[in-house]
Amino acid sequence: MIKKVFFFTLVIIFYKSLCIAADFRDTQWGMSKEQVLSIEKTRPLYYNNESLTFRGKLANIQVHIIYKFSDDKLNSGVYQFVQNYSNNNVYLKDYKNINELLDLKYGDPDTRKEVWNNELYKEKLGYYGNAISLGHLALESKWENDTTIIVHNLSGNNNLISHSINYFDKKIQVFDGEAMKKAEVEGL
Repeated sequence: MIKKVFFFTLVIIFYKSLCIAADFRDTQWGMSKEQVLSIEKTRPLYYNNESLTFRGKLANIQVHIIYKFSDDKLNSGVYQFVQNYSNNNVYLKDYKNINELLDLKYGDPDTRKEVWNNELYKEKLGYYGNAISLGHLALESKWENDTTIIVHNLSGNNNLISHSINYFDKKIQVFDGEAMKKAEVEGL
């Protein structure tokens, strides 16, 4: 019962944070860095001409919140999950929970992919976290609305796991798979 109440509370918090958002969080595509800084309530962890990075939590998981700019105009945002776990299957659990919350907000995704680069663990569900950390398995869900492309990823390599939600301005960004990977790597 306590787990259900906790999960329901997380759903409400996550849903409210997404509902308030115009395009990404409380911002709209095309805003300047100064406008974004006035909306965020904390000082940036890191900043340069192309990005602002803040520390935060999403669904009670530690994240870096990254705003990306081109010509001082906001064109994408990233929630980069930075919480570390000793059990790789916890990353998979987080991914599934966040995917459920995104489904609540945006409906069924336009695409949901499970890509196996090596099928060694494909029939061993209990080892999927390890498969992800080794680069054998990658998961991706993608949604689109009128202004934004949203891509939720869980992938890994060399025993490191990357989990992120990427928001792209639909008017400016047209991504194929390789461009998406490049954008994700730059968000780290």
